[in-house]
Amino acid sequence: MLFTKQNHLLKSLIKYSFFILLAFILLSRACTTNTPSIQIKKSETFYNNLTGVPENLHPIKSTDSYSGAIQRHVVETLLVRNLDTYQWEPSLARKWHISPNKKEFTFYLHKDLKWSDGKPLTSSDVKFSFDAYKNPKYGGISYISYYENLHSAKIIDDHTITFKAKNIYFGNFQTIAGMGIIPQHIYQDPKLKLSKTVIGSGPYKIEHNIKGKILILRKNPFWQGNRPSNKNKWNFKTIVFRFIQSETNALLRLQRGDIDYTRMGPESYIQKTNKKPWGITIQKIKTPIKKPKGFDYIGFNLTKPLFQDKKVRKALAHLMNRKLMNSKFFFNLNNLATGPWSFKSDFANPNVKAINFNPKKAQQLLKSANWRDKNKDGILEKTINGQNFDFKFTIIYSAQSREKLLTLYQEDLKKVGIKLNLKILDWTSFLRLLDDKNFDAVMLGWGGGAIDLDPKQIWHSSSASKGGSNFIGYSNPKVDALIDKGRQQLNRNKRIKTFQKVYRLIAEDVPYIFMFNSSYTFYGVNKRIYRPKDSFNYRIGEMYWDLKTK
Repeated sequence: MLFTKQNHLLKSLIKYSFFILLAFILLSRACTTNTPSIQIKKSETFYNNLTGVPENLHPIKSTDSYSGAIQRHVVETLLVRNLDTYQWEPSLARKWHISPNKKEFTFYLHKDLKWSDGKPLTSSDVKFSFDAYKNPKYGGISYISYYENLHSAKIIDDHTITFKAKNIYFGNFQTIAGMGIIPQHIYQDPKLKLSKTVIGSGPYKIEHNIKGKILILRKNPFWQGNRPSNKNKWNFKTIVFRFIQSETNALLRLQRGDIDYTRMGPESYIQKTNKKPWGITIQKIKTPIKKPKGFDYIGFNLTKPLFQDKKVRKALAHLMNRKLMNSKFFFNLNNLATGPWSFKSDFANPNVKAINFNPKKAQQLLKSANWRDKNKDGILEKTINGQNFDFKFTIIYSAQSREKLLTLYQEDLKKVGIKLNLKILDWTSFLRLLDDKNFDAVMLGWGGGAIDLDPKQIWHSSSASKGGSNFIGYSNPKVDALIDKGRQQLNRNKRIKTFQKVYRLIAEDVPYIFMFNSSYTFYGVNKRIYRPKDSFNYRIGEMYWDLKTK
């Protein structure tokens, strides 16, 4: 009898626990997937898409372009670039002055500036921001090379600040003018991660963020939209960011009206956007932009013995049939990249040509580097520093769309005795391997960068530390010396000649397989969005967009 009662009691407890657990699961799902407390009116909302998830929204610690896309809605700079002329214009600063010796830069802030929490923004915050970017404790390793020639910031009064340079560097002024200004009372402790949000004085503030799913921006009530520099900008009351990484899925969501805007590639522009509702409720746009475009690449981990011979790296470049890839997947709308930045940049060397697909030449190079299939198993082998190596390596990548390119490359490598493994990773794991230099090779892309570019961040040996952009460990003393020389040349024509030499030397070293430069930007947009034009000279210009239904 006692056993029966205990058994009945146990069953009741199990049943009760089950319902408690079920209720908890349902509640958890409601809290994480639905946002009933967040009221969104479609008639005042712009639905944007990012093809990747921001890893870290901290304005100094973050390095990826997805984080930057969010931050530019929230964080303001002292000056902004005109999208048609690329000249500097007022933003937080209403005017500025450069000393005759080019070593002092004074900025005069607008009065009554406020952060999104209503607290005043003053010169103290500007000085704090400057000091934080220079301070390694904040983790902004990729920014430090731009600030290393700047000495100090001196507060003149609440609305005036002067920066002093210790060395001449062509980028000193643009570094300060384009510096994101952040609130001292929020970010003063460098130990705080603050990775899930960003606080600034810009037109929007983050209201809700479910990582990888949705991020909601609301208009900042303290933003000075009436400043002349803000005229006709940032018109949406609410912006919803979704993170749809598959281009095919993004286009489907655009067609359904779930999003208003997404970038696309040449293949989608040509093949996937020719039927209704394209041309009726949504448009596809192909537009040239003067600002240098980015490029895709395969970067070799130069700390690995396998890739330390330049002959081997050049052979691997000769084994990539980029011409076929461009025709098959990009409808010849891309250009074959020739070097470490856009071939259309003034600082690119026009005499450097793209490495062509040439398996015979590749085999000659591999043979001269003593790679042979001695045991006749179909894989090349070699003894390096007393250790036997089979020619096998792995390329890591984070975008599914790159797999078709890598599969084609994999087949051509196999024909000459090289085994390539492919490994796709989520963005967080991908970045962790880069930081730890725990990879063989990586397929990734760089943005176009500034018009007046500075190669130090990516190509100088001093940038090869953990967290730096030179994560492949590239080092060439001649390149270092020329970069250092060019950075001190204020005369642009002289700097062009110097950096063109840098371009040639890096291209000859083949630390990357430089894949493609695009001549166009492609995107899809809902017709309910008003756009003054398809693009400005130097940017698409989403900040000038508005809703036609308002």
